[in-house]
Amino acid sequence: MEFRLILKKIDNTLNKEERKTFDAWYNESEEHRVYFEKVNQKYIKGLDVVDIENGWEAVSFRISKKGKRSTYFKYVAAAAIISTTAAFWFNSIETIEKKVLEHSVVVEQNQVEIGSAKAILTLEDGSKIALEEGESYKTDNASSNGEQLIYNGKHRSSEKTSTRNVLSIPRGGQFFVVLADGTKVWLNSETKLKYPVTFTPHNSREVELVFGEAYFEVSPSSNHNGTHFIVRTEGQTVDVVGTEFNIKSYKGDDNLSTTLVEGKVKVNNGSTSLNLTPGKQSLLRRETNKFSVSAVDVYDEVSWKNGFFSFKDHSLEDIMKVLSRWYDVEVIFQNESIKQLKFNGVFRKKQHIDEILGIIKGTNEVNYVVNKKTITMK
Repeated sequence: MEFRLILKKIDNTLNKEERKTFDAWYNESEEHRVYFEKVNQKYIKGLDVVDIENGWEAVSFRISKKGKRSTYFKYVAAAAIISTTAAFWFNSIETIEKKVLEHSVVVEQNQVEIGSAKAILTLEDGSKIALEEGESYKTDNASSNGEQLIYNGKHRSSEKTSTRNVLSIPRGGQFFVVLADGTKVWLNSETKLKYPVTFTPHNSREVELVFGEAYFEVSPSSNHNGTHFIVRTEGQTVDVVGTEFNIKSYKGDDNLSTTLVEGKVKVNNGSTSLNLTPGKQSLLRRETNKFSVSAVDVYDEVSWKNGFFSFKDHSLEDIMKVLSRWYDVEVIFQNESIKQLKFNGVFRKKQHIDEILGIIKGTNEVNYVVNKKTITMK
């Protein structure tokens, strides 16, 4: 059984088939039940790093070198890397935690802040309202508690066009919005979404992901006179009946990805249309405007909305790009060759970046220096 199913059980997000798999494993032996309870308790206490593979000694950093040199593996010391056997967990967790603390570099004056709920709401007239934790905002058709923005949908526009708002999420931020039709949208760091305050009857419900990453849980067309939900991005449209999916369209990225979690969507680049099925991801390469489709680990792709960084065979360059957005830092690679380091792991978004960097440093393949809001990898 995959370890991620244990995490999903704790988060109460197992689907029907996953629940059967978990229950079979859980009921198989007392050792499994003891192990699950141990993981659950550690998780509740806020243990911040969990490896999804086969235990501490099976966790690896894969270093990919150019040329004829072969790929090889290094082992990582991790704060809460969890073995697939209970015995290993009981004997090793204190040692593992100690090793991470030894590798972590904490510099008080350079303490980087953890990301939080924050956004800038731009109204039709151009005025801007800061939405952040601890601050409330309310109008006739919307309200915010500083962590989410909810449109009540009480007013419907009879015009062909409707007033539009823009929600901008800065680096170091995230936000959640419920649109007037009931569609739920999770917005990642450095993201901008443009949408109507109300939707016009009998017309498609259209929003624009200007850039960034967003997870959509779309209100079904059956609740809205059969109208489809359309997401426009640079170079692509996504046509939705009612489903859940993730779009990543960051500035400077080579590809635009659309990952389908449930239901069905149609992606279109202006010349080609593709229908996606659950578990599949389309990649639109910006340089060629060509699509490719592949099966992906959905948990890995959308874990960000549930408070985790999930990295499955990701390069260090890609990992640091994700971390830089969440912690609002600049990353400099002094040694270009380490950009291709790869590893598998899951980190909680609420942990300090120095803990993550300490684990990376623990491979003895990478070092780093933190200077205010700049991290130099070397």
